[in-house]
Amino acid sequence: MDINGFFAKLDAFFAGRDMQAAEAYMKESLNTAEDSGDLRSATAICNELGGYFRKLSRYEEGAALYEKALAYIEQLGLSGSEHHATTLINYATTCTQAGEREKALSFFQKAAEIFAEKGLTADYRVAALHNNISSLYQDAADLPNAEKHLRMALSVLEGLEGTGLEAAITYTNWAQLCLAADRLADAGEKVLLALGAFEKAGGGHDTHYAAAVNVLGKINYTKGDYPAAIAQFKEAMDLIQQEFGDGNMSYAVLCDNTARCYRQLGDTELAKTFADKAEAIYGRVRA
Repeated sequence: MDINGFFAKLDAFFAGRDMQAAEAYMKESLNTAEDSGDLRSATAICNELGGYFRKLSRYEEGAALYEKALAYIEQLGLSGSEHHATTLINYATTCTQAGEREKALSFFQKAAEIFAEKGLTADYRVAALHNNISSLYQDAADLPNAEKHLRMALSVLEGLEGTGLEAAITYTNWAQLCLAADRLADAGEKVLLALGAFEKAGGGHDTHYAAAVNVLGKINYTKGDYPAAIAQFKEAMDLIQQEFGDGNMSYAVLCDNTARCYRQLGDTELAKTFADKAEAIYGRVRA
């Protein structure tokens, strides 16, 4: 299989926002690669499709694909390789979002060991690793360790070129952490750095940018500026819907955030509309 051709065609589906066609194409291509015994291509497609399922909150389907990818990596004799580490990071990210934090941390730690063995300490994937470990610590309310890993991520990125989007994501995570620590001024500073980095890198129309806009909305909610927060939550919802529809956890969280704003404004009807939509999504995802 021409894996470069696969990704080129897939990018065209994503550019056209044709998600159903993209999913069908990935599944069909995976079957083709497996049937022909092209395990390298199959591994790459498993990773891509697994990430797609993660965005849609379809965690079990994604986990099954990563298990398959890890089995193929072992069959190919690539255990301990960069491909192995990358797959572990992808799998761990899905585990994190699915609430399997201990499993996620073990995968991240194994990936870190592989990168260290390969001497790849100054690699953008190491920065992504620190970002992900930071998220786990933040979920566990260990904010000092969470912040330490964000600093480590930025330290890696500062020595690399073409990593503006990665830096923007890191600043978004840092703004979220500052907000959790009730450091509102620091959160505002970091989210503006994130939004600026996204704009500079040309990443203003994807779900990562939506995450930064969501944090800005949460800052304004904390300040009591509910109309501004609603506008930002809705902007983030639009971005997520354009890319992955309105049936995922990220969209549900934004609906919840918007409902809280309307409650503060005394608009119980709109508050109920958004709260009901969030609950419906939660019910489908958790079923």
